[in-house]
Amino acid sequence: MQKKQQIEELIAKLFSENITSEEKNTVVSWLNESEENKLYFTQLRNIWQNSHPAFDPKEIDVIAAHEKVMSKIRGRRWTHAPVVIWWQRVAAIMILPVIMFTGYLLLNKIPHTAVTAYQEITSPYGISSKVDLPDGSTVWLNSGSKLRYPVVFASRERNVYLSGEAFFKVYSDKCHPFIVTTNNVKVRATGTQFNVEAYKSDTITAVTLVEGKVVVDFNNDAKEELLPNQRIVLNSKINKYQLFETDAKRWGLWKDGILAFRNEPLENVFKRIGRTYNVDIQVKDPIVARQLYRATFERESFEEILRLLKMSAPIQYKRIGREKQADNEFNKDKIEVFRAK
Repeated sequence: MQKKQQIEELIAKLFSENITSEEKNTVVSWLNESEENKLYFTQLRNIWQNSHPAFDPKEIDVIAAHEKVMSKIRGRRWTHAPVVIWWQRVAAIMILPVIMFTGYLLLNKIPHTAVTAYQEITSPYGISSKVDLPDGSTVWLNSGSKLRYPVVFASRERNVYLSGEAFFKVYSDKCHPFIVTTNNVKVRATGTQFNVEAYKSDTITAVTLVEGKVVVDFNNDAKEELLPNQRIVLNSKINKYQLFETDAKRWGLWKDGILAFRNEPLENVFKRIGRTYNVDIQVKDPIVARQLYRATFERESFEEILRLLKMSAPIQYKRIGREKQADNEFNKDKIEVFRAK
C-alpha cells in the first residue's frame, strides 16, 4: 500500500510538471511492470483532467457549490484514505463548477471567441496516452508528444494542435471539419483514422491514412489528398515531400504496444525505440545508420529488443549511462551504436 501511495504522489507531480528526471523514471519503470499499472495511470490522468479545467474558475461563483460538496465530504470518515481518494474528492468538487460554467455560457450566449478555453495534454517520454475529445473523437499520444484542444468545439471547425506523434480516430461530422495543426502541415478530415508524426526535433513530418480521406495542407500552399494506405512525408530541411503507398495500419501499431519496422533505416529504428523507452540512442556509424531493417517487437522489454537487434543486425553497442547535468538533474540513459567488428 505504501508503494502504491508513493507512485500516486509521483504521478500527481508528473501531471503538475513538478517532477524530477529520477522520479519520472520511477513512474516509467512502474508503468512497464504491467498492463494493470497502465490502466490505473489512465484512470488517474482522467481524474486529473476533470479536476484541472482550462478556464479560470475565479470568474464563476462556486462558493456555494464548493461548500455543499465539502460538507458532504466532512460528513464522512476518511481514516487512512489513500491518495487516490483525495484525487476523487478534488474531481468531485470541480464537477459542479464545470456544469455551472457551461450553463452560464448557454444562458448568456457569450460568443465562443470570448470564452474559448483550451486543455493541453502531455505524454512524457516513455509513456503513451489515450485522450477522449469533446466531440467523441479519440486520440492516442505517443511518447514525448503534446496535444492542445478546446474544452468545447464551439466553432465551425474542430481545431487541435499537435507536437509529436498521435493516432487520430475522428468522429464523423462533415459540417465541422477536424483540423490537426503542426509546425509544418495542417491535416483536414471529417471522419477518418490517420497517424501524424510531427516532432519538433525532427526534420520529417509524416501523415499516414488508415481509412477515410484527408487533405494535407503545407505551409507553402501546396495540398495533397490522401487515400487509404497512402503516406506523405515532408522533409522540412529541403522543403520537399513524397507521397507513396504503404501498409498504413502498421504505422499506428505503437498505440497497442507494438513496434513494426519494414525495411526502415536503422537510424529511424533506433530513434523510435529510444522515444518509446525514454533512452537516448545514437548511431555512430553512417553505414549502420543506412542499413535497412525489418522486424516486429510486441511488448518486449528494452533489454530484450537490444539483444534481438544485436543478433539480427550488424551492430554492437556501448552503454554510456546517465550523466549528472549542471542543474544536478540526470539526463536520459545513453547508448552508442557502432558497426560490428
